[in-house]
Amino acid sequence: MDYLVLYVDLIFMKCYGEQGKDYIEVHHVKPLSTLEKEVVIDPEKDLVTVCVNCHRMIHRRKDDILTIEELRILVIHRK
Repeated sequence: MDYLVLYVDLIFMKCYGEQGKDYIEVHHVKPLSTLEKEVVIDPEKDLVTVCVNCHRMIHRRKDDILTIEELRILVIHRK
């Protein structure tokens, strides 16, 4: 399966060939560090797939974690 990275349009198989097959990272929409108690995670609403680069950019500043929308705006404005 090819994973289309959210908002970036990078398909790992097309970019990296067999090395990129089935490779993706998962980001918690609400950072786990902000949760005060144990919660049940709903994969469809609480998780999004992102490439490793985007995931690192989301968490680049621990005191200012980007939302998916903020990341999308950054990526769109850089194209």
